[in-house]
Amino acid sequence: MIKRYTIRRRIWITIWFTSVFSAILFVLLTFYLYDRFYLQTQEDLLLNRGEKLINIYESEGLSGAFYDGMTYTNELTESKVFFIDFLKKNPAGLRFLTNADIEQLRNGETVVSSRMHPIEGSDILMTGFPIIENNRLVGTLILYLELGQISEPFRPLRLMIFFMIGLIVLNLVIFGRQIIDTIIRPLIDMKRASTVYAQGDFDYRIPIQSDDEIGELAETLNKMAESLGEVDEQRKEFLANVSHELRTPLSYIRGYTEMMQDQALDDKTRDQYYQIIERETERLQRLVNDLLDLAQLERDSYPMTKQPLVFSQVLEDVVYRMEPIAKTKGVSIITDFDPSQIVLGDNDRLEQVIGNILDNALRYTPASKNIYLSTKTEGERTVCTIRDEGEGIPPEHLERLTKRFYRVDKSRTRKDGGTGLGLAITKHIIDRHDGTISFESALGEGTTVQIILPLLPDEEDGFA
Repeated sequence: MIKRYTIRRRIWITIWFTSVFSAILFVLLTFYLYDRFYLQTQEDLLLNRGEKLINIYESEGLSGAFYDGMTYTNELTESKVFFIDFLKKNPAGLRFLTNADIEQLRNGETVVSSRMHPIEGSDILMTGFPIIENNRLVGTLILYLELGQISEPFRPLRLMIFFMIGLIVLNLVIFGRQIIDTIIRPLIDMKRASTVYAQGDFDYRIPIQSDDEIGELAETLNKMAESLGEVDEQRKEFLANVSHELRTPLSYIRGYTEMMQDQALDDKTRDQYYQIIERETERLQRLVNDLLDLAQLERDSYPMTKQPLVFSQVLEDVVYRMEPIAKTKGVSIITDFDPSQIVLGDNDRLEQVIGNILDNALRYTPASKNIYLSTKTEGERTVCTIRDEGEGIPPEHLERLTKRFYRVDKSRTRKDGGTGLGLAITKHIIDRHDGTISFESALGEGTTVQIILPLLPDEEDGFA
């Protein structure tokens, strides 16, 4: 089984690994600088001083100038120098050399090494120069420098480096906590939110704590939750409305069917019951058809055949069918169409749109009033305006008129036979024609519906 590492743990592992790696790197850098630069510099310095003394010896031998040079080196520099005379018995200073050093000196090679002082026990950097006469090692010039003195200048540098390591570690820890605060905690909030959303509660909102990609993601998830909440509410409302709309006609049909089984029922009453059952059946059929149309429109599977249409002809056909109803109610339909407008659309669906709007206008326009239907051209669009002189709609209802089953006056709409889906279907059909629909209304003055559709360019209208 693969061991699970959380993001929090991975971040801390990365931080501590980086801290340890940085510390090791700085320590290695310190020793590198000490060994390769400063220690090498001191080694070169010892070699240079020794070579000068050897040059004096080679030119003058064990003269006063040679001993003065050694005295100068001992007193005025931090290095120490002495001469081992192999011609003497038990020469002083021989403890500074090993057998390997002596062998190396006999070969005429200079000895350079770091070792422990044979008497004081301190670490030293030592150089030994061979003095050879007649192919014989007669003496050795020893120069050494205590490493404590060499490393002394590096002590502030080491302190500064360790201080920098501590500062880096501290910054990494602070940075790690900031990462956890800005990334891990919001992710935990998002995980909690997804769990809540999965349970069907879309009211929870993720707190936005930063103005970056994480904050944008949290804001996006909040918007998604808001949209899901709206969809869920619409779904619940839709199911409730469908249940209610179906229950009402079914209750009527069932009730009057049971009453018609009464053998004592007279023919006149039985005919009335038949008419009620027929009316409720038609209403139920309209509701089912509207629901099917709306479902197809919402998933873009509604059959629609678009072709070039003379828009004024579409409007006139609808007005021609609605005129008898308008005359019966004592309402006049006044038209003003532009016959040159050509649109690309489905004739039946556009007639359905205009028919739905005119039907609503006729329902709420009292006798002796007018309904105005007109078109005009604005740029490459046609603007169709349908204005009635009815009772009007309160402003707070205008934005929701195209919602499914939404009714301004539920009782009156149901009594008149409406399903509450007409304007929702109208909105979807207009959208499928790349158009827009808007509503304006004033109480006591009437309602204006404006439909805007794109016109077909002259070279594409198909009319010669």
